[in-house]
Parts: sequence; structure tokens; C-alpha cells
Amino acid sequence: MLRQFNRFILLAVIIGAALYITLSNSETVTLKVGPTLQVTTYAGVIYLGVFALGCVATSVVALFFGVKGYFRERKLRAAERNRQAFFDLFIRARSHMASGELAAARDVWEQILRHDRDNVMARIELSRTLEGLGDLREALRVLDETRAAGRPNVEVLFRAAELNQRLGNNTAARDNLALVLDIAPSKLALELARDISEQMGNIEDALTYQDELERSGHSPDDLASIRARLAFARILQESANDSELRAALSPFVKRNPSFVPALERLASLEVSLGNLDAAAELLVKAAKAAGGDAARWHKVSDLWLNLSQGDFKSRADRAIAAARSATQGTHGLERVRAELFLARTLLAGMRPEDARQALDSICQLADRERVVMAEELVREHIALQGLCMSRLGLVKDTSALWERLVEPSGPGSSSGNAALLQSRGEPSPILSTP
Repeated sequence: MLRQFNRFILLAVIIGAALYITLSNSETVTLKVGPTLQVTTYAGVIYLGVFALGCVATSVVALFFGVKGYFRERKLRAAERNRQAFFDLFIRARSHMASGELAAARDVWEQILRHDRDNVMARIELSRTLEGLGDLREALRVLDETRAAGRPNVEVLFRAAELNQRLGNNTAARDNLALVLDIAPSKLALELARDISEQMGNIEDALTYQDELERSGHSPDDLASIRARLAFARILQESANDSELRAALSPFVKRNPSFVPALERLASLEVSLGNLDAAAELLVKAAKAAGGDAARWHKVSDLWLNLSQGDFKSRADRAIAAARSATQGTHGLERVRAELFLARTLLAGMRPEDARQALDSICQLADRERVVMAEELVREHIALQGLCMSRLGLVKDTSALWERLVEPSGPGSSSGNAALLQSRGEPSPILSTP
């Protein structure tokens, strides 16, 4: 009731104000609307009419913008609902993936894409899910649909490059990385493009990518080794025969004295040409550059022993020195193997007494290194001891060794180390340290 009374008072005030304006402006006024249309009436009426027309025009403009804002708000609310629905589905799909339910996750990602085919995030995650299911080609097809739509995305291109590389299509992988470099050059893209080009044998392209890496300020810590590796690969690719290869590698190893593959390759060429001294020196450099790699020292030792020219004693000394170098920096079973190789080298160098001392210390070495020698090492040790006894003229004392070689103790009766020290009866005196 009070609200209706307030409305009545407001209406009365408006009508009163209109009458007041009309009566206060009672003179006659002519309003020309057009060339032929004119209105003649009281000035107050004209004033009120113009005011009313202004209110109507303002209301129409306000109504237009109001309706426009209403539809825009509806669109935003719908987009927000869709976005919230996507994140709900996204969380559900990720939960399935975390639980290992990849088939259920795939269904959810496909559901998202049915409603929004342009959702790049859903396509990337669907490709990961399909990859987890083992369907690499379908995972790649999902990404290719995004690329075909003309919407380049760096993550999509990286994923496509990764999948193409796993499928063995290095050319397509490098093409994807080239697109990444066009959109947003990065250190990772340049390194991947360089490595793939190197795998494909396109060394010039690999060097080009390496140059771009360096120009962009992304020089890696192992720049020298990468440069040497690529330059070595180019030399191998450009050399038509062994003669050209040897001529190219000789200055290369002088510039890169610690690049092991080039040293070993040049050493093999020197061996094929009969330059065994030069080959041995190159292998020594390679072994030193490679650090504690016993196999390379073994190559050096074998090469010195196989030389036909020169003084045998000098060659044997060098072979033994290389074998001793192989024992440095090794531990565990590798140390035991290196000591056995040293003993074999001492025997080949006609030093049976030194070989006997090395062989007699093998068991204590294995105990210090806390390793149990495998059966083949035990047999090798026994065989070397037998050969050592024979070289020393103690053939009669080797019977216990041959007995142990033919009938080794089982693993349940004694350890591999103990098997070297004792037979089924009393310990043989020839096995004691002199």
C-alpha cells in the first residue's frame, strides 16, 4: 500500500510539473520540423515534447547497448561453463593417466575434442596417451591434424619431432624442428636438429646448426669435443680411400690430441700399412686420453708383443708397462681381470718369476676388493699358474693345479677365491707366495 501511494505521489508531482511548465510558457510557438511540416502550440508543450523525445531516444540507445551487453554476458557465461567443463574433464583424464588407465584417459580426451576440435592441449595429451598405449602412428596423426589446420604450436612440433624420431623418420623429425626454429629458436631445438642431422649423415647441416648454437650464445661446455666429433665425421665422409683418410687424420689428431676415435682410427690405418711403432704410440695416446679404460691398454700391450721388428726385450718392457697402466684406477672384478692380463703379458714377455708373484697375489687382491671370482676367472688363473710353473721348470708340481682345473670345487663347498688356494687335500706348496 505504501509503495502504491509513493507511486501516486510521484505521478502527481510529474503531472504538476508538466502543467506548471505549460502554463508558465503559454505563448504560442511554431516549431518547424521540415520544409513543409511545422507545429504551432504553446511553448511549454513544445518544451515537454522535446524533452519526452529525448528521453525516448536515450531509452532506445540504452536498450540497444543493454541487449548487446546481455548477449555478451550470456556468451561469456557459456564460455566459462565450457572452460570449467574442460578443466573438470582434464583433471579426470589426467587422473586416469596417473592411475595407468590409459584407455579411459583416451576416451576422455576424445570426448573433449568432440566438443572442441581446436583444443591443442587436449590433442597433445591425447598423443601422449596413445604413445603410452603403443600406437605411435595414431599419436602422430592426432598432432598432424593440428598442424594441417594451420595453427603452428611449438609444443606440438616438438612432440611430432619426438614421435617421428621414435618411428625412425629422422627427416620428418628434422623438418618439425626446422619449423620450431622458424617460430621460436631455442637451444634444445638446435641441439636436437644437430644430433638428428649427424645421425642422418648430413654433417654439413649438423655443423650449420652448431654454428647457429654458438652465434646465439648457447655454446655448450663440451664445445671442443662436439666440434672435433663433427669434424672427424666429415673427414670420414669426404675421404675416398685409406690414403686420403690417413692424410686428413694426421693433422687432425695434432689439433685434437685427446680425441680417442680419431687416434684409434689412425692407429688402425698405421697397422694396415705395417707402421706398428706409430700405431702403438697412437694407441698409447688414446689409452691415456680415455682415462681408466683397461681394454685400450690391452690393445697397446698386444700390439707391442706382436711387433716383429726391434729388440724383443724393449718391446716386452713396453707391453708390460701398458699392462701395468691398465691396472691403475680399476676396482673390483675389473682390477682382478687387469691383474690376470698383466700376468699373461709377463709370461709373454718371458718373465715367469714376475708372473708368478702377480698370480700368487690374485687371491689376496680379490679379498681386498671384496669380490668373488667367477668360474672362468678361476680357470684362467689356474691355467696361467700352470703355464708359469712349466716356464719355471716345475712341471711335476703342476698336478694339483690340473686336478683343480678338471674338478673345481662346487659353490657350496668353498668360494671361488678359496678354490684357488686349496685342493681337496693339503694346500699345494707351489701356490704359496715365494
